[in-house]
Amino acid sequence: MTGIAPSPCGSVLLLTLPRSDGHESEAVEIGWHLHPSAWGRGIATEGADALVSRARHAGLLRLHAVVREANVRSLAVCDRLGMARLGVTDEWYGTEFVDHVLDL
Repeated sequence: MTGIAPSPCGSVLLLTLPRSDGHESEAVEIGWHLHPSAWGRGIATEGADALVSRARHAGLLRLHAVVREANVRSLAVCDRLGMARLGVTDEWYGTEFVDHVLDL
């Protein structure tokens, strides 16, 4: 009998957002990184939604997602998660991103 073993297609994560000015941050980012073969199948939304639930259960109060303006797929994931779009900022990572928040 032959079969194909499942392989990872990407990851979802929570991490502390690094401020561009070098000061400490308490902001928590939710992120997702998928292999292109996994795009368009709802995997990022499903994984991020599960992580939102875990963050809420752990007592976190707010999550950010920072997305490049041209990354329409990730912008759509933020929308499906119900995140509020704050607009373009250079507050994080020393570059411009579209910042989103989700109050938990």
